[in-house]
Amino acid sequence: MSLRPLAGAALTALALAATPAPARGQSKGDAFAGRIPPVSSYLYRKAGRFEVTLSGNLSLNDAFVSKYFGGVKVGYHLTEFFSVSGQVQAGTTSRTGSAQVCRSNQGCSPASPDQLWQVPGHLDLVAGVEAAWSPVYGKLNIASEKVVHFDLSLLGGVDWISYQEVVSSAQAADLVAAGQTPGNKGTIGGHVGLGVRLFFTEAIAARLELKDYIYAVAVPNWQEGGGARKDVQNQLFAELGVSVFFPFQNRSAP
Repeated sequence: MSLRPLAGAALTALALAATPAPARGQSKGDAFAGRIPPVSSYLYRKAGRFEVTLSGNLSLNDAFVSKYFGGVKVGYHLTEFFSVSGQVQAGTTSRTGSAQVCRSNQGCSPASPDQLWQVPGHLDLVAGVEAAWSPVYGKLNIASEKVVHFDLSLLGGVDWISYQEVVSSAQAADLVAAGQTPGNKGTIGGHVGLGVRLFFTEAIAARLELKDYIYAVAVPNWQEGGGARKDVQNQLFAELGVSVFFPFQNRSAP
């Protein structure tokens, strides 16, 4: 009897035995396969489009005065990475819970308006221009059901900052006696910050930004006799807004 048929059958059996069976773990891991198509490029493009943002702004680091602003920003995206914009924000201020005056013989009580006039932080309006660099574009996979696209930005700009004049204790007493309040002053300042966009559609995105506004203001009462000096202020703001892009659809990639 020839051995060739037996050898062929044996080789066939060995080949089948060497073929790996589908792993159980792989079949479980592939349960969501195909449910989210892979995205290998920018799905939401910004280059050549205008962006209009309406926002709410809240101060974070002022121990004496809380600021609640509304703002609008209009920007143009030169490329996917670089943009320029103009913005303005204004609103109201209120005394914080930590603005207390403590005396050794009277205990602590909330600071009066004339006492708060003697500290900086009463901003009325901030308007300026801004440049942004967005080096990061990414995607988040949420519960294997939805992909959220986002970008991260570094921000910097120059601002006109309007604020309530800081007065000395003697000036505050005179203003109270006359039934008046301190006037407003303005100065040039600047800001730096970080921002993130979460894209919902080609036309709509949410924006979250954290900015540090820097400016100098004259503060009396630094020395005996009411001497004043310039003090550099760092006003930290959190900004949450909704952006609309024009045109509503992506422009064609170059």
